[in-house]
Amino acid sequence: MNKLVMIATATITVMASYNVVAETVVPKSAIYNINHTEIAPVIDGIAHDNEWKSAQALTAFSFPWRDTPAPATEFKALWHAETLYFQYTVTDKNVAIGTDPERAILDSDRVEIFLAKDAELSRYYTMEIDPKARVFSAQASYDMMNKKRASLDSNWTWKGLETKASLTDSGYIVEGKLPLQTLTDLSLWQNKQQTQLLCALMRAEFTQQADGKLDMGWMTWVDPKTPTPNFHNPQTFGSCRLVK
Repeated sequence: MNKLVMIATATITVMASYNVVAETVVPKSAIYNINHTEIAPVIDGIAHDNEWKSAQALTAFSFPWRDTPAPATEFKALWHAETLYFQYTVTDKNVAIGTDPERAILDSDRVEIFLAKDAELSRYYTMEIDPKARVFSAQASYDMMNKKRASLDSNWTWKGLETKASLTDSGYIVEGKLPLQTLTDLSLWQNKQQTQLLCALMRAEFTQQADGKLDMGWMTWVDPKTPTPNFHNPQTFGSCRLVK
């Protein structure tokens, strides 16, 4: 096992060191519509394209495991022709950017998207993107019987994924695009029309402390109702739907 896999496994084990109750039904309120656009936005990490104005703005991110208000986070997604586009606009007064070559992304503030093959998470895929557009990705599986993550392969990467990012006066912006064919190849569509996806949208909100340690906050779109932070479970997922 390489060092990066060991680090990632250790990090996720801390987040998932308890049992959770599996939930395979997507709450009706946890639906995000990915609108169609006639003109594809430019993925440059700047977020100035007019095309983004036609996207649904999702801002319902919270700190499920803290009593403090969550900083503003906005997610947008669009689709055009054969490509899915996404954008996170993040408010962050103290952007943490990791420098350790072995775990730089995992020490950074970042936005996250998980996509699952099925509601049982027999196979799901993660992308975690930091303010420098660096990507930590993995394919994983969930053990429904034992209620825990069963496997994680961080050597896996998204085919065709492109990301850009930039720092702003109030935080940072992350943009990306992914071929729809990649979603097809991974059997991620939830219907024959290829318009529905099981998706989890999250944010890692880190703050560098005076002693050099990181204060790690975890934000989600769908509250999984777990006692401590854990994104790797069925309750974290909602439905993302391509509409035209």
